[in-house]
Amino acid sequence: MVEISLQGAIVGEAGDSFEVKIDDAEKVSALKKAIKDKKLNEFKDVDPNKLQLFLSKTADGRWLLEESETAQKLEGGESVPQIMEMIAKNKMLSSWT
Repeated sequence: MVEISLQGAIVGEAGDSFEVKIDDAEKVSALKKAIKDKKLNEFKDVDPNKLQLFLSKTADGRWLLEESETAQKLEGGESVPQIMEMIAKNKMLSSWT
């Protein structure tokens, strides 16, 4: 297994980008637990399996780049159409690795 670093954000929350480290062979359910552990205050009353995670892939299948206008708007707390499209199409299942 290889440890990877993932960047996350809470949609609609300005300046709430965060990093989580996890082994690349772990399931999404383990990622949810790692996110809850990282963001204890935000998710103190939320069970990890209730978190909804989404791949940040654009309409053309590319990863959302941190320097893109869409990513900057996400970091600023805006829920622009591109973000809502990612949410509609890219939900991660807990069983995925």
